[in-house]
Amino acid sequence: MTFYASIFLAIAATLGLVMVILGVRYHRSSFKLAMSHAVIAISGLGFLGMQIINGPMNKYNNVAALLLLLALIGGGMLFALREKDQPPAMMMVVIHASMALAGLAVLFLGL
Repeated sequence: MTFYASIFLAIAATLGLVMVILGVRYHRSSFKLAMSHAVIAISGLGFLGMQIINGPMNKYNNVAALLLLLALIGGGMLFALREKDQPPAMMMVVIHASMALAGLAVLFLGL
């Protein structure tokens, strides 16, 4: 399960990078891309949660899940505060991405 979680979260990170490029370079956002990013990331977090519940105890997985959960909350705030066809505030994006990448890095350390 950890392998699937890391794959899904890496794909979500790639989609997030595409959204950052879209926002910085072209000053716009894509709702469909944001929803794809969110669904894939939540699926990856779900796989990680199943591993934590059903698998042996792994502190790396627990820390990664906590960081990714904080990133999920930040992403939800970004979604709730969005304006139509406008990129979100880049400071919030940086905080969201930092938490998610830190969680992904800890997850890869625990593999």
